[in-house]
Order: sequence, then C-alpha cells, then structure tokens
Amino acid sequence: MNPFKYGQVVSEDDFCPRPELLKQMVGFIKSGQNVVLQGERRMGKTSLICEAVRKAKKHRMVYVDLLEIKTADDFAKRVIKAIVSAEGQAGMMEKLVKTLAQLRPSVSIDPFTGQPSVSLDPRVTLRPDSVEAILDLLQAMQKRKAITVVFDEFQDVLNLPDAKETLALLRSKVQFHGDIPYIFAGSIRNRMSDIFNSPDSPFFKSAIAIDVDSLEPSVFSAFLKERFRKGRRRITDETLSKIISTAESVPGDVQELCAALWDTSSPGDSITKNCFPSAFELIFSRESKGYEAVLVQVTGQQLKCLTGLARLGGKSPLSAAFLEGVGITLPASVKKALSRLVQIKVIYRYQGEYKFINPFFKLWLLWKNY
Repeated sequence: MNPFKYGQVVSEDDFCPRPELLKQMVGFIKSGQNVVLQGERRMGKTSLICEAVRKAKKHRMVYVDLLEIKTADDFAKRVIKAIVSAEGQAGMMEKLVKTLAQLRPSVSIDPFTGQPSVSLDPRVTLRPDSVEAILDLLQAMQKRKAITVVFDEFQDVLNLPDAKETLALLRSKVQFHGDIPYIFAGSIRNRMSDIFNSPDSPFFKSAIAIDVDSLEPSVFSAFLKERFRKGRRRITDETLSKIISTAESVPGDVQELCAALWDTSSPGDSITKNCFPSAFELIFSRESKGYEAVLVQVTGQQLKCLTGLARLGGKSPLSAAFLEGVGITLPASVKKALSRLVQIKVIYRYQGEYKFINPFFKLWLLWKNY
C-alpha cells in the first residue's frame, strides 16, 4: 500500500513531525488562546490543527470550511453544519432547533451513521446578524465539553458583500468566548493581513499569528526515507533533496511526487532521478484535465506570462529580459495578466516572487512546450 498521503488530512504516524510548532499550538489550545495560522496551500495547516487538537486531548474540534463562501447565509449555514457534525447529541439538537426556530429546521436520523442531522428550510435566507445566535450554540457546547473552533480559509469571508458587518458581529461574540480557542487559518497572506493587521478591521490584532512554512529539510527527508525503506525501495539523500526542490518544499506536493515515484517502482528498486519522468507522466495523466481547464480560462497574453514564469521564473516579470522572453511589449500588459492569474488562483505572490500554486502544472507546461 502506498504510504504517501496527500490532498487529505493526516494524523499520528502519517503526520510529519513539526515538534516546536505542534507544541506551540497545543499550548495555545489548552490556554484558550486565539490563533491566526497562515501558510500557502498544501503546507499542512489543517493536519497541524487536527493533530494539535488530538494532542490537547479533552477537546472536540468544530471545523468550519469557508472556502469560496459568497454570502452571509452560506457562512451561517456552514457554521451550523459544523456544529451538528461535531455534536450529534440529542440535547444539543433540541437546543439548536429552538435557537433556529425561524429557519424551520427539521431533525432526522442519518440512515448510514445513525447520527441525528438537521436540515434547514432552503427558502429562508440568513442575514449577518443570524451569526450571533448561532455562535451562542458554541458556548453551550463548551459547557458540555471543551471545544476548539477552526475557521479554515478564513480570508474568504472578505468575499461577502457584507463582509465588514459579518466580521464585526463575529468579533463581538468571539471576544467574549475567552474559554474557547478560535483558530483562523488562511492561505492568502495579504487578505489575512487585511483582516488581522488593518486598524480598520474588527479583528485587528485579535489573535497570535503563526506561520506554517516549509518543513525542516532534514526532518522531512528522514520521514520520507523511512517510508520508502518500509516498501523496500532505496533512495539517496541527493534524490530526496531533488524531490523536495522540484515540489518547491510544499509538503503536499512533495508527498504527491513521492507517491507517484512509489507507484511507478517496485520493491527492491532504487529511486533515482532517472525515475522522475515516469512519475511525472503519472501525475500529468491524473491532472491534465485540470490543467486544460485552466488554459480554457486564460487569454493568449496570460498564457504567454504563464509559460514565461515556467521558463524564466517569477522574480522579475516586469524586466526587459522577461518581456523579451515572452514576446510582450508593455510591462503594464504583463502586470494586468499576472493580476488576473492571481485572481483565478493559478499563481500567487510571496516575498516579491510569483509562483505556481501547483508546481506540476508548471512542469506540464514545459513538457508540452507551450
């Protein structure tokens, strides 16, 4: 069985050690400290949170995924869904039904899990002020057993037409939940900064900021090497270093490349750089439809910029050398194209450099000679 897991939450033995960061997070959870957790996609933020809650013991996690929310109604209903998923107790179901009476909720038993579930009348639309009553349910849950509330991809609250009102109402409740640790995780740093570092924001300096960056190379290499060893596959430190650099030190992408190398090899094999082409072909075969879907969205100018970033890197995309390399005359045209590519989440900017959100998409563009 392939031991490399990606694109999912992992824990215990599958969680690559982050001892200092994990210790910090466990301490914050136990003390009820609110935390802003920032890191690019696939850095392992959610796995870190889940492992920290598990280590903290006696805590339940209320996990709210806010990815691509568009309305206050969507926000409120996702919180309700998270509460129901974490609780599932008959007493709490009764309280929830009473609190949300205006939504005409109905309680049923899931035929597969045997757990109670709540459905809401789809004709009723929730406003931002509905958040207050819903968050009161979290306080009721805390009295039964300690909880940790996680808002993942929290920066997407800014998508809401009434974002400022929603944030203000949320903050007005959170600040009085001193015994509940709230973790606000986000993958778009500038938008998270708008929420937590702008003096105009209700959440200004309201939580301790923690960065989730690349794993320490020696620890990560040892973790990966042990997994290859258990499958009777030999791999050198040099090859592991190449894997990590190719995947740009992003844990999820590193594990994806390792998984492909595993699937294209057999017990007793030595994993070398010569094995990479077969692994890349496997990844491309699995993901090419997604890559092609991106190409449908972009203009000719944007595609030129993408291929330029793949070939020339993203440190100086407005330089004369870059403009000449991609065949675009005006820096303003490149700037506009890059802005759009960031907006549709194909690339992102970090420490002054434009990077591909998916490094394998970059390799695919080179492989296809775009």
